[in-house]
Amino acid sequence: MRGRGKRHVRRPPDLTSLFDVLFIVVFVALIRAAAAQQEVARLTAPPPPKPAPPAPLAPPPSVAALRVKALESLEQDLAERTPLVVRIAVQADGDRTKATIATLEHAGQTLPLDTPLLTDSRDPSIEVEYLGDTSAELRVCRVAAVHLHLADLARHLVIIVPDRPLAELKRLAGSVALFEGLGHDIVRCLRDQRGMATLIDPAKLSPP
Repeated sequence: MRGRGKRHVRRPPDLTSLFDVLFIVVFVALIRAAAAQQEVARLTAPPPPKPAPPAPLAPPPSVAALRVKALESLEQDLAERTPLVVRIAVQADGDRTKATIATLEHAGQTLPLDTPLLTDSRDPSIEVEYLGDTSAELRVCRVAAVHLHLADLARHLVIIVPDRPLAELKRLAGSVALFEGLGHDIVRCLRDQRGMATLIDPAKLSPP
């Protein structure tokens, strides 16, 4: 009887060695990529530093003397004006902000008011709008002059004071319209009512 031939057994490939080779290839590729990035960073020149802003030129002595006199004149004019305090009350109502002229303080008297400064906007992209931008009768200095029965505010210093620190108010929805509107009113106070107006941050006031 003839002997049987040896059966050829086919072995599966060694997957472990394949994974090792793949790991080595990927590792080498990562090292080369990192080296290439470092070379690019080395060859790329850093951006030049920004030049320092030029120092403001000092005015000539004659102009400096006139400036001092002008400031003294303005300070004297403001000191001689009668203070008129306009207190602004601001309330957060959900996603809306309500602001009103709450009181007027003038010549030792306090006059309570409830005059709105903001209203809902018809423009869907704008939350609220400042009423004084569309109505001259609802501007701060005009409201003060009308309720105090004054022809104008030519001899008055209008001091606008919100009931909260400005940093807190700026976080409320609609505060942009309020601050921009009050800023416009400060300019319009001089133009329309001949008064000097300013906005005071209560956070900067010293405790009584």
